[in-house]
Amino acid sequence: MNPIMILAQVLGFVGAAIEISSFQWKDSKKLFLIQIIFSTIFSVHYLLLAVENPSAYTGVLLNLAGMIRAVFLFFGDRQWARSRIALVGVMLLMAVCGIVTWEGWISLLPTAAMVVGTPFLWTRNGKTLRLAQLFVISPCWLIYNAAVFSVAGVLTECFNVGSVIVSICRFGLKGLDRSMELQTEKKTEQK
Repeated sequence: MNPIMILAQVLGFVGAAIEISSFQWKDSKKLFLIQIIFSTIFSVHYLLLAVENPSAYTGVLLNLAGMIRAVFLFFGDRQWARSRIALVGVMLLMAVCGIVTWEGWISLLPTAAMVVGTPFLWTRNGKTLRLAQLFVISPCWLIYNAAVFSVAGVLTECFNVGSVIVSICRFGLKGLDRSMELQTEKKTEQK
């Protein structure tokens, strides 16, 4: 493996460690801030992987778009950030990222994960978000990461799937129904 690919994998593991640590945070604002940092690191990770695999450019742009999405979610207590216009704009941006970097069916997977996953994040409903993560988002990213040789990406998605399964086993689907919504409501009431 050449030095660029080694650096790419190291950066990926740093990003994965940051992403995995975010599961310990209960505050959704901090979670979205971590998502901005994670997306930045993974954009560089995919950029380095693209030296040998042009399909990784899709990951670069989608993670940059993910940073923008995380900014809107961070400011989700403000009307402009949670509007349908913002939601549709972010989804369109992600679709354009997939089109611009099209390398065949492999580009479709992370694009679908980001476009389909965005409305679930917007709802802040823990149950629907976890189900989307389990059945759409993680499987699409997992296959994509394997195809572009992102070891850290594969491990991150395996962790995400495992985490969702554990949370469903611990709390049941009904217990997850409004978990993120309730956190947001409590923060708004405290202001």
